[in-house]
Amino acid sequence: MTANRMQPITLLLFCVLTSNLFAQYYERPYEHTESRFIHVGFFQRDFEPRYTNPLPDSQTVNYSRIMPTIGFRQGLVDVTFGYTRFSLRGNDKTSIFASVAVGNDFPITFSRAHAFLLPLMISSDYTRTDNTGGDKQNFNIGSVGIGAGLKYRFTQPRFEFSLHAVEAAHWSFEGFSTGSGFSAATIGEALFVFRDVLSLDGITLGYRFRYQTWNMNNAKLDYKSLSHGAFVGVMF
Repeated sequence: MTANRMQPITLLLFCVLTSNLFAQYYERPYEHTESRFIHVGFFQRDFEPRYTNPLPDSQTVNYSRIMPTIGFRQGLVDVTFGYTRFSLRGNDKTSIFASVAVGNDFPITFSRAHAFLLPLMISSDYTRTDNTGGDKQNFNIGSVGIGAGLKYRFTQPRFEFSLHAVEAAHWSFEGFSTGSGFSAATIGEALFVFRDVLSLDGITLGYRFRYQTWNMNNAKLDYKSLSHGAFVGVMF
């Protein structure tokens, strides 16, 4: 076979192999984050009645405090707990917040370094805030629901950045009663992951935002909260 006849065959083989390589690259599955870390931080937490709450100001809960938080995250599972104390009409009171979110990220479009995602999650939370007076005046509400939003993720071998916002809808229920209602939450986060830092598996730095409202059958429990703050985590 002459050299002139070999050239088209060689070119054809090159094109086939190249197309296969590109196909394998673009068809590779999306790799979810596997970061696992414990974190500590704080919320600047503002808690106050909604306009639908019929109670006078002298009987409602209203505070603005720093709430220390701790938590654990592994992949797309996130657990956070917060506790703070505040003064209400001259009395020392406490507030507790706990949340658990389990989700999955569905890629809209992605490449080796960048990804735009559709996060879907099951979200649950519990808030207890003491009031002055009897137990019936305390805010003691649990919620469970689902949420969806948008997420951007940038990934390198030793660094990762993600930014997301999710809107969640919850069924809410009173802790020691049969009352129920609806709660909406807007949740956002910016997260930086630095791997293999200071002889550790890595560290994380983040900032969170959460705005939540409660619309209960008992309108005396109609409240809203705004929480935002930073956290730092240690990977393991």
